[in-house]
Amino acid sequence: MPDIDTKLAQLETESLETHVAVAHERFKNLDQSIHRLEGLIEKNQVETKEGLSELKKIIIWASSTLFATMLLALLTSVFGGL
Repeated sequence: MPDIDTKLAQLETESLETHVAVAHERFKNLDQSIHRLEGLIEKNQVETKEGLSELKKIIIWASSTLFATMLLALLTSVFGGL
């Protein structure tokens, strides 16, 4: 592989057209990689939002259950002695 890179570099130094064509392919590959990474980041963002939404639901459920249990214990201790 390094031999091919050396030959390509030599061709690029000798020919502007070759340099332009090779640079075009490099930038096209770079652009594709950037688009792929953007897609992965957007996917992770959506998954994170969904995960946080589920976590909020769990926290609200746990808080309401704890509140109801404490209220029931309070009412039992206040009115249990009657």
